[in-house]
Amino acid sequence: MNRHLSKLRIQTSAKKLSGDLKAFVHGAWPVLEPITKLSWNWHLDLICEYLTLIKENRFREVCGAEMEGIIFNVPPRTMKSLLITVFFPAWVWTSDPARRWMFSSYAEKLSTQHSLYRRNVIESPWYQRRWGHIFSLAKDLNLKAHYENSARGSMFSTAMQAAATGMGGDVLVFDDPMNPDQALSGTERRSINDRFDQTFRSRLNDPATGVKIIVMQRLHEEDLTGHVLGKERDCWVHVKLPAVAEISESIKFPASERTFQRHANQLLWPARLPEPQLANLKTGLGSWAFAGQYQQNPAPLEGGIIKRNWVRFYRELPERFDLLVQSWDCTFKGESTARDADTDFVAGQIWGKSGGRYYMLPYRMHERLDFGPTKSAIQACHAAFPRAHAILIEDKANGPAIISELQQVIPGIIAIDPEGGKVARAHSISPLWEAGSIVLPDPQVFDGCDAAHPQANWVEEYIHNICTFPHAAHDDDMDATSQALIYMRHKMGGGILDFYRGQAEQQIASNNVARGLPPKKGARVPETRLTQTIKNAMNIGGGTILCSRNQYPEVRQALLDVGSESALAEVKRMDAEMESGSG
Repeated sequence: MNRHLSKLRIQTSAKKLSGDLKAFVHGAWPVLEPITKLSWNWHLDLICEYLTLIKENRFREVCGAEMEGIIFNVPPRTMKSLLITVFFPAWVWTSDPARRWMFSSYAEKLSTQHSLYRRNVIESPWYQRRWGHIFSLAKDLNLKAHYENSARGSMFSTAMQAAATGMGGDVLVFDDPMNPDQALSGTERRSINDRFDQTFRSRLNDPATGVKIIVMQRLHEEDLTGHVLGKERDCWVHVKLPAVAEISESIKFPASERTFQRHANQLLWPARLPEPQLANLKTGLGSWAFAGQYQQNPAPLEGGIIKRNWVRFYRELPERFDLLVQSWDCTFKGESTARDADTDFVAGQIWGKSGGRYYMLPYRMHERLDFGPTKSAIQACHAAFPRAHAILIEDKANGPAIISELQQVIPGIIAIDPEGGKVARAHSISPLWEAGSIVLPDPQVFDGCDAAHPQANWVEEYIHNICTFPHAAHDDDMDATSQALIYMRHKMGGGILDFYRGQAEQQIASNNVARGLPPKKGARVPETRLTQTIKNAMNIGGGTILCSRNQYPEVRQALLDVGSESALAEVKRMDAEMESGSG
């Protein structure tokens, strides 16, 4: 009688556990962790709902018929691998032992470890008492990384770079497909992403019903998550769970329609990742690595060199600019590879300086172009902004070819040979961002409602590229921006070094005047009543200016400030007289 009751209780328990992944995990936990008590959190409930839809073949019904799979971006040590890669497959076999699985990780050792954990659960007395009558592991194929069952279900584990010829599955699970070291290597990232595209995409037994699962912490903008979402964002469910919420959001559960309200700065799992520990991790890893692995943003929200909270917006443009420039960073490879995903973008921007502010006008070119379309884009921009004082083109990479062609048809082309490295140039303009001197078009105002407010829906992407530099996937926006700002700052003056240099030059020029010496060309002298009189005279009509050697520095500076053809001609005449000694 007692044995019968015990058997009945086990059958009742088995039926309940087969229908509830959370209950199954609680029951199976002691098999793998006999000492450590299971701790649970709301995000595990969310993941369980998505996994249950996959088990019940309702994933596409609920999430969308076009969905290829689901991506879970979750911080380390939050039970993602145990839940998704170990317990979930073992749970599915309790009611659907014919399901076939394929697992892949960055290293065969990790993939095999997960495989052993799954087999330990399946072969445990706890599991066998409840579901041993449903299937048994095949004796002739029961390896560490590959085993089948009597219902023809299978579980095969491999590494992303290992051979997997002929293998496939109904569910493909990619758990930590690359490690942090691999993520820092462009060659390694491309190799893993290519492997996913060229090998694993075709390994679903039935693409109409099969599902791919990617579970990982973010490591780089071009890691597997970034690669997949960049190519087909609309075909993947993306569950992104940062350790610390960066915004307030309502997280809707897919099946129960339960809603979890997560507030900005709220911790994902305070019991597992408390605030002091996260602070230590951020210090130890550095803000960039922490932002990827724990915040699921491969670059910090507050930025790298340029902080996001430094960004300012304008709602109206000034009536006139002191200086207006086009700035172009040209990268192209030719007709056959212009659409290659590894090719950088051609970046074109319009910048204006008015007073102490630098305005990015509501225009931005950021596309992969070959030579012909790049040339056409610059010409079209010149037609749209004919008042630009200069068209800056970096005189490197593909720039010289464009410069040579366009100088014959467009005035104002200036070849820029950038000084220092990209990072140094970004640092040189960071004080302008921090001071709020740089302003961008407010996308809520520049929404394309009329000609005066062209659409600027690219602003958020631009900010992301600027604030994630130098770890951004592409640096073209930063190159074009630093080129424009450095040119305008030097052209118009500005910066603390320019201020002190000007002060010193004024002092030297004044001393020279007192000693009766001619000024060094290019030196600036203080504004006086004489310089103002000269400017007024030249603006009225000009003429020949007569002055003594002592007055020469002030007169020369005033003429340079006027800058008209007659004024510059007068400077040339006076310089010749002073050098010959006849002045």
